[in-house]
Amino acid sequence: MAEIKVVAATWQYGHAVAANMRPADAAEVWALARHSPAEAVRRSLEIPGEAYAFLAGDEPLAVFGCAETEVAEVGSPWLLGAEGVDRHARKFLELGRSYVAHWAHEYTDLYNVVDARNERSIDWLGRLGFVFDEPVLIGPDGAPFLPFHLRKT
Repeated sequence: MAEIKVVAATWQYGHAVAANMRPADAAEVWALARHSPAEAVRRSLEIPGEAYAFLAGDEPLAVFGCAETEVAEVGSPWLLGAEGVDRHARKFLELGRSYVAHWAHEYTDLYNVVDARNERSIDWLGRLGFVFDEPVLIGPDGAPFLPFHLRKT
């Protein structure tokens, strides 16, 4: 079995994820802002904050991170996955929990939105401890998105 690791995200890793993005993730970035997978990855990697790549051997299966926002105490976690990331779901969840714990220590609130039709991502976010609010309509077509957050108590 390939070694699973997390490394600093690079354009090379991002390009590989964009070229093989999960259909639900590609549909989400299109519904949110009419971005192609490549444009979504490029913009995500340009945002100030942390950005990582999840690798199985040398194969990039996701790029993810936590973007800085205009509000200093709020971080915005994000993830764009490639086909094949689900083959390593257990390890991906384990590593995800450690990064969310790190970000929860850095920020008072973690907040973002997820396409309400992206069931796999919603399940994963719930397992990471995020709480969901009522759907809101976002994007050019008013697609339903679920706001999710994790607040320090």
